[in-house]
Amino acid sequence: MLAVIVLIGGFVQMGRAGDDDAEDLVSRVQKKYDDMTDLSVDFVQTVHFSVTQNEQTFHGKLLMKKGNKYRVDLDQETIVTDGVSLWNFNKTTNQVFIDTFHESSKSFSPQKILSNLPGNYGATDLGKEKIGETEYRVVKLLPKSSSPNVKWIKAWIDPDKLEMKRIDLLDVSENLWSYAVSDMKFNSDVPESRFRFDPPAGVEVIDLR
Repeated sequence: MLAVIVLIGGFVQMGRAGDDDAEDLVSRVQKKYDDMTDLSVDFVQTVHFSVTQNEQTFHGKLLMKKGNKYRVDLDQETIVTDGVSLWNFNKTTNQVFIDTFHESSKSFSPQKILSNLPGNYGATDLGKEKIGETEYRVVKLLPKSSSPNVKWIKAWIDPDKLEMKRIDLLDVSENLWSYAVSDMKFNSDVPESRFRFDPPAGVEVIDLR
């Protein structure tokens, strides 16, 4: 879950230390995210594990709205919060855990990553790269923290739309997380009902509230 949130939103929390061109691009991306009311992202997640050299690929969708509301649908897992309760549905075990959503200094949410944690990364412009017919700017982010969750993040950003096409992240265990974004929509009026979860019939409900 953390990787999804960091990769979809993490590159916009950069500070003002780094390459001038990268800082200008990041400033414009930051403004677009600050002005949004909701966001919908379809993506393909690929994880390359350093120890086993295995690779896994999943399809996913992220919905988010201001007020700490988000929903992540993966192939075998769904995570939903309305900012009050948090549902975690595992399709493999056919169980859903329900807990109270806690906003703390150590918690992660798309809203916090997009808006409330400025200055965590320094940005460097790695140049331009084409994906399909579109030319993207590639930005590398290095964490300023002495004990970061990631070693680096790279984002492929459309400088005209101020949207990303691909994000790579190397975590502290040397696992490489890659996200290819197939569709991104801002302010599409995502219904409030998408941020609640009604367990299907036959699902074991474990309520921890």
